[in-house]
Amino acid sequence: MKFFPLQLCLILSSLIFLGDCKTKLDLGDESKLPVISTLFNNRMLLLLKGTYATDNPLDWSELNNGTGDLYVDSQGEGLDPTMTLTNLPKAGNLPIFLDIGEVRISSKYLKGLNELTQIRDTVDSNKFWDYIAPNRQVFCTVTYSFDNNTCTESNGILKAYDFFNGIGAQFPSNDPSSETLSWEQALAAGQPWLGREYYYAAIYFRSLVTGFALDAGLPVRGRFDNRPIVNGLNIVPRKNYVAGTTTAEKSSIVPKLFPALYTQLPTQSVQSDMRIRDGFDPYILEVRVNLKENLMLHSYTSSRSTTVTYVGVSDIFFDHKGEGDAGGNILTRARVIYPEVASSLTISGGGNSLLHYYGIFRFQETEFINVLPLAATPAKQNAKIKYLNPGTYKVVCLGDLSKRDGYPDTVVRETAFTIPEYPFRQTYNVDLSCP
Repeated sequence: MKFFPLQLCLILSSLIFLGDCKTKLDLGDESKLPVISTLFNNRMLLLLKGTYATDNPLDWSELNNGTGDLYVDSQGEGLDPTMTLTNLPKAGNLPIFLDIGEVRISSKYLKGLNELTQIRDTVDSNKFWDYIAPNRQVFCTVTYSFDNNTCTESNGILKAYDFFNGIGAQFPSNDPSSETLSWEQALAAGQPWLGREYYYAAIYFRSLVTGFALDAGLPVRGRFDNRPIVNGLNIVPRKNYVAGTTTAEKSSIVPKLFPALYTQLPTQSVQSDMRIRDGFDPYILEVRVNLKENLMLHSYTSSRSTTVTYVGVSDIFFDHKGEGDAGGNILTRARVIYPEVASSLTISGGGNSLLHYYGIFRFQETEFINVLPLAATPAKQNAKIKYLNPGTYKVVCLGDLSKRDGYPDTVVRETAFTIPEYPFRQTYNVDLSCP
């Protein structure tokens, strides 16, 4: 076999290149070369939001009708004990520390009914949940120690900022399964699409510390991330049960914040926003809780007969009248977004009221108050929702009118609109005056 000069040069160049690669590996330069795991990206981006609004939530200074003040629960005889409000911060200056154990979702509808009370042991739990995000995350609005801590090491201050500003805090996660069926099997099951529908989402709060708490007028000393915290109280034990729940009842109830549970209602599963399709197109799983807009001061009498004042969540659904428990007022909602096909919505007619919101619901939904909207934004001029999958919706003008606590409790008016299947990534407009 004869080699021409050009062919010989190519062969020699290849040998030199391979030899050079071998030499670099031998010299310990492996980290400079691509690792096979870096060649694959997860389809799913998991975002957590701590706001009623999915898009452009109110700034801290706009809360409580533009005062930026924390809400205060009713005080007096038969209500919360008289509070100590010395050196009370504005809502935007309140330190908040979150320790989230994990996030889970589940496609097992029947097993999860009655708020997970059918799950009795570890075997049940393992069968029920998809453990998509098992790695603990710590968020903090300010640092809580002079040396390195879990929050600063994991970029938790920036994540807390994103958690409260509508961007959403990224939570490391694995893709859940999407159960591939043949078209024949899917159609036989009444499912004309390939993939899996999820009915539950859960955020497991290990700790949630709000940075204003006084016991008999003195700052409460607690711990967060195994570090001492001055003037801060872990409110998870306060928020796990509805006021008035007996000790006997607690033994058969799943705590409200471990996990904060979203259960998809039958009306929400029509044109579902919790479907993960088979394939390779990327998607966002957004899970949110109403926290930022609903911060409220509460008080109770301790076992030492002292008055404890702390920042919790407003009495949206269950009134708190000085009990040690003040739970049941945090809601959760989850949705799956496919950015490659989702469109945007602009809403005209907003009157810039800081007491009103535009809530987006699926057309079949009739409950607007006791659930979080699928998407929401303050009712300002040129209001915008960034992502909506194709389908038929209602936009509802909602007002915080009946009981002023930061949570919309009154339906003002509504109208319907449709996001078509094609074309993709368009911007549509709907007009609804609000208020």
